[in-house]
Parts: sequence; structure tokens; C-alpha cells
Amino acid sequence: MTRFEVTEEPSPGYDGERIMFVPSQGLFRAAMSANGDIVLSEDRLRTLMASATGAEALQHGLDRLLGSAWDHELEPYRHAGDGAPITWLTQVG
Repeated sequence: MTRFEVTEEPSPGYDGERIMFVPSQGLFRAAMSANGDIVLSEDRLRTLMASATGAEALQHGLDRLLGSAWDHELEPYRHAGDGAPITWLTQVG
């Protein structure tokens, strides 16, 4: 059961990107700001607001757009700790 998270750091003039996969949720992909926040487009927010039938549906929709379920499931795998060795598959510098 493969799980992964890939983060492309933003660079001048370009948004970053975050891709997560967990078997129970599938694939999640979102743009990421310079400080690491998920960026939601105006169109996606307007669509959610137009389709949400109440506060609970709006909250559930926002959680989905922000990838909360993916974050929750991947969190146990993120505890390598500061100073832990990192193995880069490739590094472009």
C-alpha cells in the first residue's frame, strides 16, 4: 500500500505544487504558495459556495479542497524529526 507526498518548492514567478497519494483517498494535487499554504482558485471557492447546502457541507468541501484527509493519513509518516538523514533520489541544484 504505497503512500507518498511530493512537494515542489515555489520559485520566483512560479507557484509550488503539492501532490499526495494515499490508497483510501486517491490522488490529491494543489498549488502551493511561497510559505507552503495550499492556494485555492476563486472558481473552486465559488463552485463550492454555490453547491454547499449548509455550513457542514461547506466545511466538508473546504476540507476536501485543502487535502485535510490526505494530511491526516500521511502525518504519521512525517515524523522523521529535525536532523534526520534525507535521501534524495535526484536533486537539481
